[in-house]
Amino acid sequence: MFFVLGVLVGYLIARHFWLKSGRPAQPFDTLFLWLVIFGLLGARLVDVFIFELDYFKNNLGDIYKIWQGGLSIHGGLLGGFMVLCWWAKKHQDKLLGLLDIFAPAVVLGQAIGRWGNYFNQEIFGQPTNLPWGIFIDPTNRPVEYLSSEFFHPVFLYESIGLLILFGVLFKLYQKKKFDGQITIGYLLLASLLRLALEFIRVDEQLMFSGLRSGTILSLLMAVVGGLLLFKLRKVSPRLE
Repeated sequence: MFFVLGVLVGYLIARHFWLKSGRPAQPFDTLFLWLVIFGLLGARLVDVFIFELDYFKNNLGDIYKIWQGGLSIHGGLLGGFMVLCWWAKKHQDKLLGLLDIFAPAVVLGQAIGRWGNYFNQEIFGQPTNLPWGIFIDPTNRPVEYLSSEFFHPVFLYESIGLLILFGVLFKLYQKKKFDGQITIGYLLLASLLRLALEFIRVDEQLMFSGLRSGTILSLLMAVVGGLLLFKLRKVSPRLE
């Protein structure tokens, strides 16, 4: 339900910036539909093969059950990026301009979609006695925290952070100076938010060299944002 709500709100935001950019309205719905399809596909596949492989390799029949949770924003971004690359080439449009249009929509959609984690009792942090701690059913607690009842609502922290980020990107778009500016802001700020929250999350993830897979993917996002900023600074005097 929250995924669908996030998509609907994201549609309105992206359409607003699409029209503001001077692009014709007619092809937008077609592009958005492809983005939703491949974004959803990418989000599920990355969750299955990166975040929850240990579970799904023994429960293959659950892979298609997206209503039970399990969608990776990193996979969704990858799927959407592939669609925009194809669209930009086919229609001879500017890829960075397209990415800028959809970045604020993605952020707001993420902020809304995160509330689905509350009802699925996932994406929570370490045990806490703070007043806003949320109760987690014993069946959803990590084994090492079975004796604890209340945990940090990491989904809420991320949702609030994303709402703030949406406000920043929305304002930034009003003063946009070059294609890629909004995309860079999203990649750097969203990855920093996720990296900070990875330190208190306790959900199981694949580990690589002692690092959680979520941490590695967020670092990659930050690196891509940094490289894009470096490249644009070299080719655009407006960034000096």
